[in-house]
Amino acid sequence: MSSLLNNNPFERRQVMKVNQEKSRPLPPWMSRMRAQWVEETVSETVKADNCLFGVIIGPGGSTMKELQVKYNIRVLVPRKGSKDEPIIVEGKDKTLVKDAVLRIKALIAEEKERRRVTTPVSQTLCIPKALHGKVIGLKGQNIRPVTQALKLKIKFPNKNDNSDEVTLTGLPDQVDQGISRLLNLVTRFPPCRA
Repeated sequence: MSSLLNNNPFERRQVMKVNQEKSRPLPPWMSRMRAQWVEETVSETVKADNCLFGVIIGPGGSTMKELQVKYNIRVLVPRKGSKDEPIIVEGKDKTLVKDAVLRIKALIAEEKERRRVTTPVSQTLCIPKALHGKVIGLKGQNIRPVTQALKLKIKFPNKNDNSDEVTLTGLPDQVDQGISRLLNLVTRFPPCRA
């Protein structure tokens, strides 16, 4: 007889409705804890580029864990690929949250500076075409010490090109030193007469 009840579609719907009860409400102590956390939580945000999230997370999450333990806070880093979402720092102690935010900002600034210093750049310098041969020297004797000492790549235009532009490529500090050395070489030679 029970098999006959289960085959009846009307009976099945009633059984399913009985099984789909709402979840039980939270016990009072747990809802008080949740309310207390929400009331006492201080939250601050830190803006950073997506490519810098890894600095805050650290290898295997170690940097983030260290921040959370040291400052007794929670750090919420947006998922990879999310756009314009800030890093959220939450905690109960306002001063610890502020200290953690300052530390995160310092980590971001250090990484930006490291990337700036270690990312190659190119700069263009205008040297009169008539002086290119003198600046390079016989078989590169004038320019070679500059390129080797500063680990620069210096590109002069082809002989057929009438451009005065010389391009220096390397790390930012080396490019700046290379420009000053090239300008010193140029000033050693008398001006060209056209």
